[in-house]
Amino acid sequence: MDMSGLSSLLWRERDILDNLLFKLDIQQLLLMSGRSGWLVRASREIETAVEQVRIIELERAVRFERIAEDLDMAAAPSLSAIAESAEEPWKSLLTEHFEAFLELAAQIQKITSLNRELALAAQVATEAVLAGIQGDSDPVLNLYVQTGATEKVDRKSVFVDEGL
Repeated sequence: MDMSGLSSLLWRERDILDNLLFKLDIQQLLLMSGRSGWLVRASREIETAVEQVRIIELERAVRFERIAEDLDMAAAPSLSAIAESAEEPWKSLLTEHFEAFLELAAQIQKITSLNRELALAAQVATEAVLAGIQGDSDPVLNLYVQTGATEKVDRKSVFVDEGL
């Protein structure tokens, strides 16, 4: 049973997930600052990081299967199940890995959700500007009401003749 190799693999996976979180954070900063020139590059780097996650997840699944056989466990065990079946000090170490993965997953999910919202807001704002430039429609203001929800208020374009 190669618990040392499993632990090394889990450290690598945590590092890859941490790198993904970093890339998502950069994307968020770009979205918030309105500096869209780097968004394509940031998105490509996120795609590369996600591909690295997929590769190491496959490697982890294979390693889990080997460990499951060694511990006489059912196929496709979870990390928490392996930790429960392992002896100390591996039990504690694998539990720490599990808890770190939960935290990383929560952070990645949170920042991904916010990035989607920011990207959608940027897209809506861009479409509104383009519609206004092209004269396709009147601009719409998204105002917040007391409950925190948004309320769309149609605004009619007004021509002001400063010569009056």
